[in-house]
Amino acid sequence: MLVDSPRLTPRDRTRWGELERYDAVFAADRSWGWRERKAHETIRTFAADGQCYASTSWGKDSTCVAHLVATSGVELPLVYVRMRRYESPECLQVRDAFLSEYGDRVDYREYWVEPGIRWWQDEDDFVDRRGQHTAGQFDEAEHELGPRHITGIRAEESRMRDMVVARWGESGPGACRPIARWTAVQVFAYLYRHDLPVHPAYAMSCGGRYDRRWLRVSPIGGITQAHRGRADWERTYYPDICGR
Repeated sequence: MLVDSPRLTPRDRTRWGELERYDAVFAADRSWGWRERKAHETIRTFAADGQCYASTSWGKDSTCVAHLVATSGVELPLVYVRMRRYESPECLQVRDAFLSEYGDRVDYREYWVEPGIRWWQDEDDFVDRRGQHTAGQFDEAEHELGPRHITGIRAEESRMRDMVVARWGESGPGACRPIARWTAVQVFAYLYRHDLPVHPAYAMSCGGRYDRRWLRVSPIGGITQAHRGRADWERTYYPDICGR
């Protein structure tokens, strides 16, 4: 379910409709049964080993993981860290749509942080040898809930994440990655399969110029992922926020 946004152009909507037909084919694949069971078992095993929480940005991967956590049979804190001034505005629409259906299955919590120089670096810079984030945005959550967390990190996304997954797989000492070996194609198919809310950023493709697999729900107005044309994309779809 694509969350609507006035930022989407007619060409964007047409292209998304084409991609949804593609998602529908993959969502019907017979392998989903065992793939979902494996993800659920990974989450349950990690949770059984001690206190932990799941993190979300309300992007495609973390929404997928939020749903896997909510349907795993284990009630866990679901943490969203909000960034003042730079938050992608549609994240709250995704949040509200998800919680309206699954809010009773998670212990949802929000924390606020102030942006600084560290926020504009690639988050992979802050992945240590155990596969845990050390950037500081989850400091408050970790103080209350402990450092063990469940995340939507996938090997396909970057060289660093691929190395982490190769070393620790779906679960390491401090981090659980239930969709670590899923592709972006599979993530979109899962969202379609379960009629989950999808952030409209993934449909903001300039009518297909941008590949949705590499678009991310990140703070607006920064320089992250500039190598993929992120800055140009932001100026196209969020000129009001970039201007501020």
